Amino acid sequence: MTGPGTVEGNKDVVRRFIKEVLDAGELDRMDDLLAPDYVNRAFDTDLTTFKGMIAALVAALPDRRYDIEELVAEGDAVVARFAGEMSDGAGTQISLRGLTYYRLADGKIVEDDPFSTPDLAEQIGALVAPASA
Repeated sequence: MTGPGTVEGNKDVVRRFIKEVLDAGELDRMDDLLAPDYVNRAFDTDLTTFKGMIAALVAALPDRRYDIEELVAEGDAVVARFAGEMSDGAGTQISLRGLTYYRLADGKIVEDDPFSTPDLAEQIGALVAPASA
């Protein structure tokens, strides 16, 4: 079974989020894949703030590639094991390996809890920090 809310359906949502949003920068896909009550644990952000952060990431590091090595799922939880590379036009490059725990509800990602080496939050934090008032 592969419909919304199934284990395979949940894996597909996570796969699409990684490939379409994080990798390809298709920001308009976020509302289809992330729930209104979405939270990112690494950056301690809600959906609105996260959208701004991803837009800033796409602008600052336009060349991004995430390779999904494995997706493991049970019930409403999916864990992705991945490798990634990001770079800007000047040659600054970030390479990482990571695991992310995703919790889904009604076919959308509700919780996103990534861990990476090196720590992605530290590597890109200044690039994607929300503008201060």
